[in-house]
Amino acid sequence: MRHDEHIREQARLARQLGAERSNLFEQVPFARELERGAPGLERIARPVVAVAGTASVGKSTLLRALGTDVPWKWLEVESGGSGEGGLSVGELAEHCLLVLAAGEALSREVLAWLQQLAEEFPEGSLQIVLTRCDALPEGTSPDGVREQLEQVLREVVPHRTLPVFTVSGSVGEGVESLRAALAEKLAWRQRVLLEEALKDWSNLLADVHALLEMRDLAKLQPETLERLRLCLDELLREESQRLEEELPRLAEDSVRELESQLPKTQRALTQAFREKLNARVEPRSRALRQRLDAVLARELARDVEGKASLVLADRFGRLVEPRSLFFDWGFARTGGLAGVGAAMLMGVARKHGGWAVMGAALLGGVLAGLLGKGTRVNTTEELKRVVAAPLLEDSLKRLKQATETSHADVDRLCGLLRKVAEIFSPARAQTHDPERLGQAVTQAESRREQLGRELTELQWKDART
Repeated sequence: MRHDEHIREQARLARQLGAERSNLFEQVPFARELERGAPGLERIARPVVAVAGTASVGKSTLLRALGTDVPWKWLEVESGGSGEGGLSVGELAEHCLLVLAAGEALSREVLAWLQQLAEEFPEGSLQIVLTRCDALPEGTSPDGVREQLEQVLREVVPHRTLPVFTVSGSVGEGVESLRAALAEKLAWRQRVLLEEALKDWSNLLADVHALLEMRDLAKLQPETLERLRLCLDELLREESQRLEEELPRLAEDSVRELESQLPKTQRALTQAFREKLNARVEPRSRALRQRLDAVLARELARDVEGKASLVLADRFGRLVEPRSLFFDWGFARTGGLAGVGAAMLMGVARKHGGWAVMGAALLGGVLAGLLGKGTRVNTTEELKRVVAAPLLEDSLKRLKQATETSHADVDRLCGLLRKVAEIFSPARAQTHDPERLGQAVTQAESRREQLGRELTELQWKDART
């Protein structure tokens, strides 16, 4: 599939997602109140490509050569840093072509702008175009000029790889290759944005489902929710601090148990060390869950009649197990459990989070390298240096990240409970039919899954091409 066709197909999916949003908000008006920012679907459906450069560099000539029959919108921007309404170029466009004149030295202002654009646009979304290559002095080749510019780019923006294209807008030389490369990168950028929008939509639908499931908790008072938030935050802070202090000792204990197995391959020792550390941390995870459950039950009992509690789902798992773990909540009442799902707080669309996730992604980082090595470890000092130390350092980083994420989870939970109290208050509850609302959300979830399948099919077509 050609990349411009791919852009058109993804634009179609973005428009369908926009129609789904409008349909749900019409049937479930309060769903809009749970949205955490507009997804910018109009921009995804017709992404903007900025053509930036000085006034006389040849932007207009290049635009005429690239043509107007394209599935994106062109935006011509003069050098200086800002576009329409004082917004930065990165806020106005999804992709940027920085146009420079071949053979001309870059001014200080252009170099500064280049650095700014490199910060505003992600990898692949900023391309450099050298124009007027047909007007170079005799004996100067476009390839030589490009190589000189690439050296300058490595010095000015060493953290980025910026492709450089040589073109002549007046005769059309190099234009087709530029256009093809632009379409390829823009299709990729559009796909990333569309995936994010679909994930955010999944989160919103899950939040609406959660709100409907928890409507019996509408009696919770604001002071109860604030007290609940403070208690959970304090408990998480205490436990994470305690584990941070204990992890080095737990690692030392694990090393001592493995000393008798030396010499042994680094791969086998890494696996064994992970299991030893897990065995020591799991009881602490279970104890934390029990304390969280107790706090939730105690606070909810202040306002809700009968036995009702929010419970922490059993997703702590093992400390460094390579799977996604979320700080997952459900609503439980006597007689059954109404599962809410992980997306209530973090959701499948969010980055891996939750108190127990501190080791969950190790297989993608430090652990992947260690498990892939067959080198033999002979001494205790080697065991500490090549196995224990890297895993301990990474676990401490994960703990910090997971603690921050869990505090955000608590805020999200309490925010959702406030919405429950507001939307299903006595004054508003009579206007809602929970069964009809639930059906509308279920249908929206089904159509969201269909959009996801269509996007995946497009990716497979692109890969085969």
